[in-house]
Amino acid sequence: MGVAVHLVDQRPEQILTALENIRDTSRSALDELRVTVGLLRQSDEPVAPRDPMPGLAQVPALLASFERAGLAVSDTWRGITEPLEPAVDLAAYRIVQESLTNVRKHAGADHARLFLHYHGERLTITVEDDGCAGPHDPHPGAGHGLIGMRERATTIGGTLYAGPRPEGGFTVTAELPLRPGPAGNRRHEHDDSRTACR
Repeated sequence: MGVAVHLVDQRPEQILTALENIRDTSRSALDELRVTVGLLRQSDEPVAPRDPMPGLAQVPALLASFERAGLAVSDTWRGITEPLEPAVDLAAYRIVQESLTNVRKHAGADHARLFLHYHGERLTITVEDDGCAGPHDPHPGAGHGLIGMRERATTIGGTLYAGPRPEGGFTVTAELPLRPGPAGNRRHEHDDSRTACR
């Protein structure tokens, strides 16, 4: 909330964006906590009723919601679909969700492409668009979504690249294990720059 208070005086036009980011971050943190508790629960303990955690099974509904908001997303699935453990399934869904949210908010594009490729013991998620990508936006909160996505991938032993496409637009590519493992030591060079189209 401190960011929103600061923006009241400095950039009042950005208060709504700041509050939306706070809402989304809080909701995501609660979801992560629920998954962690579920994974730690012993099998013989009673399971309290709760809504199903989001995962790739909910991607069609997610894409439909973006289409209603004005962003059409074509999706391509390759390989033999493998069941994902809950932590990986949630991370994959959130990466898709956050990537498309960034396209809608910042790319100035009305179409995006989603690719999900199962190969071996890994899942590759790619989201790309033909919108604009430019120098790092100095406004508060810029890049937080990308940082969060990278942390999600790293936590389960995956990696994430985000940056401008040579032919224009922006791309996010995540490499995730089908089953969570230790955080990887590999580091990818990346350019997380994108500004809203003016």
